[in-house]
Amino acid sequence: MSKELKKSLHEHIMTIALSLVVILSAVGGFRFAYPFYYLLLLDIALVIFFAFLLKRPQLIIFLLTGLLLIDVIVFIKYRSLLVNIVSYIDGFIKWADIYMNYTISPPGFDLLTEKYRFFMIIITVVIVTLIITLLNIIMRSWFLTLFSGILFFVVQWYNYVDAAYFYMTVYITLCFIDIGMKNYFKKGSAKAPIAVFLIVAIFLSSITSISAQLMPKNFKPIKWETLNNWFYDTFPFTRDWRNGEGTNDDWFGETVFTTFANELGGNVKPSNFLIMEVEADESTYLRGMVYDTYTYSSKSPLIYDNFSSRWENSRQQYMYVESSDKIPPTFSNNVNFEVKTITIIPLKIKSDFLFSPWQPYKLSYDFYYEVDNLNLRAKTSHGTGEPYVVTYLKPQIDLNSLRQKGNETLKGEERRRYLSYPATLLPERVKDLAYSITKDKKTLYDKVKAVEEYLRQYPYSLDVPPTPSDRDFVDYFLFDLKKGYCSYYATAMVIMLRTIGIPARYVVGFRMPSAPSSDGKYRITAANAHAWVEVYFDDYGWITFEPTPNYPSLEFPMSLSNNNHLNLENDMELQPDNGSKDSHSTVDKLQQSDNTKTTSQEIASFSDNRFNILRFGLILIVTLVTIISLYWWDRKKKINNLDNKFLTIYYYEKIVKYLAKKGLKMLDTETPLEYQKRVLGNGYIGFSEVTRIYNETVYGGKTPSQEDIRYLKEFIKGLKKETSYI
Repeated sequence: MSKELKKSLHEHIMTIALSLVVILSAVGGFRFAYPFYYLLLLDIALVIFFAFLLKRPQLIIFLLTGLLLIDVIVFIKYRSLLVNIVSYIDGFIKWADIYMNYTISPPGFDLLTEKYRFFMIIITVVIVTLIITLLNIIMRSWFLTLFSGILFFVVQWYNYVDAAYFYMTVYITLCFIDIGMKNYFKKGSAKAPIAVFLIVAIFLSSITSISAQLMPKNFKPIKWETLNNWFYDTFPFTRDWRNGEGTNDDWFGETVFTTFANELGGNVKPSNFLIMEVEADESTYLRGMVYDTYTYSSKSPLIYDNFSSRWENSRQQYMYVESSDKIPPTFSNNVNFEVKTITIIPLKIKSDFLFSPWQPYKLSYDFYYEVDNLNLRAKTSHGTGEPYVVTYLKPQIDLNSLRQKGNETLKGEERRRYLSYPATLLPERVKDLAYSITKDKKTLYDKVKAVEEYLRQYPYSLDVPPTPSDRDFVDYFLFDLKKGYCSYYATAMVIMLRTIGIPARYVVGFRMPSAPSSDGKYRITAANAHAWVEVYFDDYGWITFEPTPNYPSLEFPMSLSNNNHLNLENDMELQPDNGSKDSHSTVDKLQQSDNTKTTSQEIASFSDNRFNILRFGLILIVTLVTIISLYWWDRKKKINNLDNKFLTIYYYEKIVKYLAKKGLKMLDTETPLEYQKRVLGNGYIGFSEVTRIYNETVYGGKTPSQEDIRYLKEFIKGLKKETSYI
């Protein structure tokens, strides 16, 4: 195998490997998976295609011209087909905008994901392979290949793709191997076989990568407040990266409470920073987000026991609701309820979450609500101090009635979702413990209370170590740590209940203080962030339970209070329930009202999101132009710094490449003089002077003059002009 063929084979293999690592990391950031061999085959095919295409600019022009002609023909004869294509692309852009920005998902969004995910994979692989092929094979710039890859992984890691750190290590290792191999071919080393050189390069690179993985990563970075403030003011969107680490002291993001779901465990330090004020007639729970899926986030995908526990949502489908619309009750007609209101005044929190007691019914302005969990979201992030009023329904819960309820009405996919847990990774002794606690209990309520009371025996503590990377969060808490704060108790209770067949879900938000301030307002601080449990009961729906010992346990019966905040002038349709027979018809009216309103569902405007796409596209174009400019500037600088001997060799090799494009490829067995004869025979008379300069420099030991260098440059310009007409 010739040296050039080996070199070309190496370039293609390394480009395929580098692009595959980036693709796997990118796909890891999606909320859907795809078979590995599909990605591999597509990667190989596209790298080979782009490597062939990018070396032939004339072919690119030909293909673009052909596509333009096809587009014209389709427009004239098959206009409906073109309309369908444009509509598909437009729908894909809208879907991708919502999907990639984690914005509110309209109804039926899961079906759109199934429709567009294959196209999303294709687009991702095409973009990645095109960029890396351009950098690594066409430009042959190891610096730009390394830099662009690291930049991608860093941005992805900051956007909560934990596996990006591992993939970045693999990518850097491959880049080091690639750099070593390129230098091997460049120097033309004959001292060692390529296999030996490759083994040494892999060995040394692996040592570096493994050392980086084993180094401690829990150190705190040095902070330069002036620089930090300037950076976050200039790029405000970075405040939301990695648990809001960029959030300054003036604002709190939604991660104040969602951290209890995204990263379970570890030491926490409560803050008394004021977030919002609440006007209400009683202290209650303010739901922020409900989660249904307990899962693991792998820190290193190839290491089985290196993971961390977290809560996620398996699906989110939001409905758009106007301020005049209502959310239908989830409890049945057999349950009496009271209508209450609460006013929330956000002060220093930037989030699109809307907080509400259970069960929300109506808000003072337009909003979205998540169908399954009743998570509430605003159109835009609030935090300006503008209050919003939440009307909610407070069911009357009777203990004797509750003890007679099961959860049989929760069926199908919904039931499976709230009973799911990672059975293959969760130790069996967690299930055994839950069974031993509840085996003598007869009713569903007694089983739930038994688990709650068992967990409340553990001491409450904020000073706890992180969960070991090879341990499940619940198992470690129950059998080793045996202390913790709210996320420990709530997660353990939900998982224990699910293992014995009781549907439960994990809720995060704020627990209001037990008493208001002197002005009658409840002041909510970051220290009030909390996690608790909701369990499903027939008729009543989801009921709150409190396993954390430093909060009072909720006791039943929960009777209706004598004073309520119902304003009949603002809501004449809704009357407070006094236990009469009319209460049933009231709930019926609520459900009928919801049925009429849900027919007017709509998806939010995409105008702002389209602007974000355009802005991102502009940034991407500017970045690519900058990278290419840096490459050519660096290349030109290197060429100018070479002495005349190296320039002669460089220009000669370049001339040979241009002649090869015209069918005059220099054979490995040919000397420069033998090659000169073939070139002169094809009419390139000036090539004899090129050969003279090259031979005198390489074999004669002479230093070429500036006139010789200028001659070689002019010869190259002449070849370029001829090549441009081909």
